[in-house]
Amino acid sequence: MDSLATWPSPLSLDDRGFDAAAMRQLGRASSSSERSARAEAAEGVQVETAEEPAAQGPAPSKASLGEKLTASLLLVIPLVSATVVVLSALRWADSHNGWWLGVVAAVLVLAAVSWVAVLRRSFARAQGHLAARLPGVVGHGVGIIRELDVESPFDENGISDTVTAHLTLRVNPTQGPAFTGSVDAVYRAADAEKLEVGAHGPVRYLRSDPEASVTIDARLDAGKVQQIYRAAAMN
Repeated sequence: MDSLATWPSPLSLDDRGFDAAAMRQLGRASSSSERSARAEAAEGVQVETAEEPAAQGPAPSKASLGEKLTASLLLVIPLVSATVVVLSALRWADSHNGWWLGVVAAVLVLAAVSWVAVLRRSFARAQGHLAARLPGVVGHGVGIIRELDVESPFDENGISDTVTAHLTLRVNPTQGPAFTGSVDAVYRAADAEKLEVGAHGPVRYLRSDPEASVTIDARLDAGKVQQIYRAAAMN
């Protein structure tokens, strides 16, 4: 238990499945926003969208000239480098002048450094865009155990070190109304003994279908958990 007396962290959850569903939802929200923007431009009417901010999220912005240039450099740098290397290798084959080998080595080093720098810059911008749009798709809250069913640790091989717990949670989100959902998680047998009705902890869910998608969020640091608790208390 941590300073907030939250429930023990499970050993495994379907984090990949949740992340994949969130990305699909994000893609659908982006496509919907783009279609809405085109329709508004064609009709010449400004449509008020404040009624459903959580479901749609912020409208995706067009890529800037700098972002387009950075993306193009990911292709241009390898192509230009390969061309220079091939030409230098051909000149070296004709003249056997070691200077051309130096040119090849310098081009390879410069291309590698430049390409990695551009790639990091692209990832940083992508993470920034994702961080700005993901809150419109994924919500957080505090889950409270209302019903608890822990499977027996005994099996044909004896006593298992892990057990599966079936939890029914009442979720107080940071935004929106409270709801109820179910979660299955695998725990160490010792940690499962700490689970009880009334235990609580941070959860996340898809705003489009919170009841069916709620899951325990075990990847947050203590500061983020405290922010979620405060926001849920104020909601």
